[in-house]
Formats: sequence, C-alpha cells, structure tokens
Amino acid sequence: MAVLLPAGGSAFPVLGGRFEAGGSDAAEALRGLGRSRAVRAYRPSACVGASDHVAALEAALGWRPALEVEYDAMRLPPDARLAAGRRPPDARFSSGLAEVRRAGPEDLDALYPIAAAYEKAEVMTELHAFDPGACRAAQARSLSSQIVYIATVGGRPVARAQTNARGIATDQIGGVFVEPAQRGLGLGRLVMEALVASILSEGRAASLFVKKANAVARSLYLAMGFAYVRDYRVSYFA
Repeated sequence: MAVLLPAGGSAFPVLGGRFEAGGSDAAEALRGLGRSRAVRAYRPSACVGASDHVAALEAALGWRPALEVEYDAMRLPPDARLAAGRRPPDARFSSGLAEVRRAGPEDLDALYPIAAAYEKAEVMTELHAFDPGACRAAQARSLSSQIVYIATVGGRPVARAQTNARGIATDQIGGVFVEPAQRGLGLGRLVMEALVASILSEGRAASLFVKKANAVARSLYLAMGFAYVRDYRVSYFA
C-alpha cells in the first residue's frame, strides 16, 4: 500500500495485494501512519481514489469528510473498434449540426466560457469558490499539452472533450461538456468520438471518471464501449 500526501492537500491512497478491497484489515494496517508527526499534522482538502481505499484511509486516520462524490471509473481498451475510428484523427469535419476539430492555444479566448461553465457545473461544490484565473490557466495548459476537441456552431465552441492526463499507455478523458441549450443533439458524442479516435490511433487506452448521478453521460460512455472498472470517490473536507 502507498499513500500520497502532497502539499496541495489532495490525499491519494493506493492499496494492493490483500488490502486491495479495503475494509477493516486495510484500515488497521493504515493506522500505522498515525505514528508519523507529518501525517498527524496533515490537513486534507480532499481524499481521492478507489472508494474502498478512500474509506480505509479515512477510517484509519479519523478523517471525516464534509462531502463525498461517487464516480464510476471506466476504461476503453486500445484495440476497441469505434465508428469514429474510420475518421482520420485530428481532422476537421462537419456533422451537419456543428464543425468538430482539434483545438489549439489560439482557441483559448473562445473556449474559456465552456471551461468556466464546466467547472461551475461539474467541479465546484458548496465548499468551493470559482476562480476565473485558475480556470483560464488550466484550460491554457490543456490546450498546450493535452488533446482537446471542440464542436463549434457559427465559429463559437458549444461542446468540448479533452484529455486531463496522459499516462504511459492510457489517456484519461475529462472536461466533457455541452452547452445546455445545445444538449440532446448528439454534440457530446461527436466530440467524444473524435477524441477517442485520436487516442486509439496512437495505440493507447482511454479511461474516465463519471459521476454515478450523471445517467446521460454514463449511458453515452457505455454505448461507446467503455466498461465499468470500479467505484471511485472524491471526499472533500471543510
């Protein structure tokens, strides 16, 4: 087992072997962390990871979260077959509803309203305050180092899907958002298919986390071939 306790406050436990399923045995083993002065002084802002692992760490250290958000961790293997895979990656194309293309740093100003709307709707909780500067900086970093696809209508972005992290063999997808007025038209699926096609073209797998309460998004990802892996949780502390 290992527990990352970064200065930013987002604790991340990873348990393996006989502790992989969490539970009382894992919590008892993790209590040994309490002998560390650094751990006793640590004040988490969040605890992130597999639900069983988060629960075990919180029980071991007596952490009591103010809010818990549950997710499904999902994965698409690198050899998956998608209709979108027939489309050349990174190509610009029109669906008849919108133009879909890969975004770059020059799209920051136009894309920022989508990024802000996503953070306010999907990331912020009652414990958080929206920071426009941080949101804009995060989108700028994504446009420079991640894969970002957008759907535009009249030249204005109305939907986005991007990678949040690129691992050794798997890319993590996040930030999928469609303007409320444009929902129900299939734009979310268009940008997701374009993004996934780009990932698969590199021989990489795709992963994502979707809130259990978001039935529409979960249905889309399952229809695209993503499979449920395990429960995932983010605990927030006041």
